[in-house]
Amino acid sequence: MYTFKTNIDENEYNDFIKKYKYMNFMQEKSWANVKDNFNNILCGVYDDKKLVAACSILIRRIAKGFTMFYIPRGYLIDFKNKELLEFMTDNIKQLAKTYKAYVVKIDPNFCVSEKLFKNQEKEFHIYSSKFNKKHNNLLNLGYKHTGFVKDIHQNIQPRYQMAVPLINENNEFITYEELLKTFKSKFRYYLGEYHTKRGVYFTCSHDKKDIKEFVELLKCTEKNKNIHLRNEEYFNKIINNFNDRACILFGKVNLETYKKFLADNNGKEEELSQVDDLINTRGKEITLSSALLILPDNDGIRCSEYLYAGNDLTLNKLNVSGGIALEAAKISIENKCHYCNLGGISGNLDDSLTKFKSKYNTVILEFAGEYDLVINKTKYIFINKFKPILKKLYRLIKK
Repeated sequence: MYTFKTNIDENEYNDFIKKYKYMNFMQEKSWANVKDNFNNILCGVYDDKKLVAACSILIRRIAKGFTMFYIPRGYLIDFKNKELLEFMTDNIKQLAKTYKAYVVKIDPNFCVSEKLFKNQEKEFHIYSSKFNKKHNNLLNLGYKHTGFVKDIHQNIQPRYQMAVPLINENNEFITYEELLKTFKSKFRYYLGEYHTKRGVYFTCSHDKKDIKEFVELLKCTEKNKNIHLRNEEYFNKIINNFNDRACILFGKVNLETYKKFLADNNGKEEELSQVDDLINTRGKEITLSSALLILPDNDGIRCSEYLYAGNDLTLNKLNVSGGIALEAAKISIENKCHYCNLGGISGNLDDSLTKFKSKYNTVILEFAGEYDLVINKTKYIFINKFKPILKKLYRLIKK
């Protein structure tokens, strides 16, 4: 017989999620601590005294008198088990009414498909196993699927993402050298030894003192792409909560080594002059690229997450940004990850992000998307009607 419990013990919750096969870091209590502009509840379903399903709910106040429940990459449940899913749904619905939530929004951690970008006939089945069964169970229990959207901004989490596969077709972990062999030779040429000879190297930090430099590089990307990212306070929260699992990666170049390489290899006069100017104005070593990587902490399918990247376009021909994404994959291999997720792309596969990420022999992860459990139909219809206008206003304010 199933029972439902709220505010479950955090240690018990952590023990459960560590063993959950399809765990994503956004269902950790640590992520809820980062998202402290939301309230948070840890819930669970017990079979007798054993925890068999759980979720971390983020609660956002929308306006006076009502809220929204958001369960990112949840529930942590066997979506094929309709009886268990129905019990969870009924209890979440009652809990939502208590908090005056107009909707419960979930975007489960399963996929419609996982296809290799360069050969879309080759499929993986890590997150896409039994999709139809899971999808139909949710629909039959009253969840409203918001659609198989392709716009990267249409859902809270991009529905299409690209990940570097770190396993082979037999689901065996590959080595770093085996990963490199999957890249096109033209791209592979600008990595590894190409960087070493020119004084480029990569570091990984877990120290909050390095956040300032990381954010400065994010500002370069903000300016170049006319977007708005996060501030120092936000990344301090991530380091505080994920500790050594949060890796701040830096791509640096020793300018004196690079200058010597140019001098020894018939470098152009303007290249040598540029390096001299940089040494005089910025010192003997500069940082050109950075990224934030979150490593998983579960025993099942392990996926690292490449969350934010910032690049100084100085000496762009060195391809430091290309090397730092590879460094993220290398660290993920060392930590026995199945995938290194490079993040969102357009579902039309025609944007600059797709072009860059596809170079890493990536798999297109087409996630199922969002499912809404409507609690208050009137408010749901009203908010959805005006949501596009509100989003535009929000983006204008951020700019």
